[in-house]
Amino acid sequence: MRYLRTSQDFLFTQLQYLPFSIKEHEISTLNQMSWLMKTAAIEMRVTSLNRQRSHTQRLLHLLLDDMPVKPYLADGEGGMEDESRSVSGFLHFDTASKVRRKILNILDSIDFSQDIPEPLQLDFFDRAQIEQVITNCEHKNARGQVVCNVKYVHRVLVAEVNALQGMAAIGQRPLLMEEINTILQYVVERNKLLQCLHAKRHALESWRQLVEIILTACPQDLIQAEDRQLIIRDLLQDVHDKILDDDAAQELMPVVAGAVFTLTAHLSQSLKTEQKQPLALSMAGQSQYVLMLDGSFTSSPGSESISMGFASVGDSSLHIILKKLLDFILKTGGGFQRVRTHLYGSLLYYLQIAQRPDEPDTLEAAKKTMWEHLTAPEDMFSKLQRENMATIESYGAALMEVVCRDACDGHEIGRMLALALLDHIVSVDKQQQWLLYLSNSGYLKVLVDSLADDDLALQSLLTPQPPLLKALYTYESKMAFLTRIAKSQQGALELLRSGVIVRLAQCQVYDMRPETDHQGMYAMRDPPVFIPAPVERYRQILLPALQLCQVILTSSMAQHLQAAGQVLQFLISHSDTIQAILRCQDVSAGSLQELASLTGIISKAALPG
Repeated sequence: MRYLRTSQDFLFTQLQYLPFSIKEHEISTLNQMSWLMKTAAIEMRVTSLNRQRSHTQRLLHLLLDDMPVKPYLADGEGGMEDESRSVSGFLHFDTASKVRRKILNILDSIDFSQDIPEPLQLDFFDRAQIEQVITNCEHKNARGQVVCNVKYVHRVLVAEVNALQGMAAIGQRPLLMEEINTILQYVVERNKLLQCLHAKRHALESWRQLVEIILTACPQDLIQAEDRQLIIRDLLQDVHDKILDDDAAQELMPVVAGAVFTLTAHLSQSLKTEQKQPLALSMAGQSQYVLMLDGSFTSSPGSESISMGFASVGDSSLHIILKKLLDFILKTGGGFQRVRTHLYGSLLYYLQIAQRPDEPDTLEAAKKTMWEHLTAPEDMFSKLQRENMATIESYGAALMEVVCRDACDGHEIGRMLALALLDHIVSVDKQQQWLLYLSNSGYLKVLVDSLADDDLALQSLLTPQPPLLKALYTYESKMAFLTRIAKSQQGALELLRSGVIVRLAQCQVYDMRPETDHQGMYAMRDPPVFIPAPVERYRQILLPALQLCQVILTSSMAQHLQAAGQVLQFLISHSDTIQAILRCQDVSAGSLQELASLTGIISKAALPG
């Protein structure tokens, strides 16, 4: 890297000419751009680690500036005279002189559409068998691309023709050879398609790596927070526009979804960091903060540095990003579960933007009366949250179906993220539309019934050397979502109707309480390890069930007798475990937490309805 940097400033001079013209030699040009972007990403990472700020800053200027860049001089002086400026210095000039950022131009040069060869029209050969022959002749070339060996296909087909016998076969031989040429031409076009898609994936992956290095590895102070948000906003909108095009190739979806996840995570982090600053000032005595949030307060000259809502990005831009993200989720259809995993994570990061940072849990902690809390004007967080929910509800049952299906039968990571997304949406859904859909469509019943299927997998986790802990994490996500539903009265009633407590009473894993190590109770504890001890794993299974019972008892005021009866039946079904908890002499935090949850359930169940 030092040689490339010092040898006629190779990287900077080459990056100046990105994107290359790819009209004639698309595959080779895309591969060249890919390796150049990967090399630039490595260079920015290395110079950032070595604190060579001038080199990193120079490349950032070239890739992110929206002002015309001065022509490069052979002696290396061009572009170095302004090293002391940050990227933000270029973002506040007259808009008439602005140009499109190079990082966006590179993305524009990657054509997401792909021409597909016409299907084979054959008179003599069977098309299904020909497709099987082509598949059998596929192999990886030196570049790792999967292509079909044209010579081998030709050899197989000619051998098939030579094996034919009879006068009719001899007379039709010219027609058969002509059809073989048609098949070989199709194979050549198919190879070109595969190579072109591979080159586009490679270029898009290199672009994503370059963007990630810019956002994660480069010094944060080289790009101001407001400018960082504008850059991420532009990248998100452009990459969504390209993948949502009707002609966009589905093979590019996984790479784009990974880029969307990274960009949304950094946008959320940047906005939340910015919003914490005015909150910190308000805690120090800024009484005008509430007025600032709803725009009714005119800031004084000394408070201009305080962030005013989401002004840097704009509420309208945030809504556009949300709509494009939801459109992307729906475009994946029934397949592409791994793609939706990234998109669910992106949507969770986006929805976190509307969460007020450091919000007090109680009115007492917030030092407000109930009347002040109810009559307070709507702040920017509540407004954005309400508008986000309206946008999500506008997609109706189509979006609900996709998310609920993944929460029930997706693969483990996708299922956990879908459950986390449902948890968040249900928590802010004032109209309870999603809860109604879950109940009426049967998905809530499916989730409850799946607890019985989880029983055997959870029992295997209590062995000294457990298998993978995926079943435990999925179970925790499921119980957290059911507990979220139970926090509303309607949700608690729906859970009682679906028989969730009856299912918990049937699970045998709660009866497999491991023995507590009494010798090490007061001794020095072992250092924490990644895989918790069997007792800790058991508590990770038991405590969510106890918490769910407690929340159902609290919320189901109208059906308290029914809820109390089912909860008492749950306690009776696992009476040995209940007695062990009540008689436990351990004074660890885990055992005390078990005791607190259990006594809370017993006291609530004993209350009259």
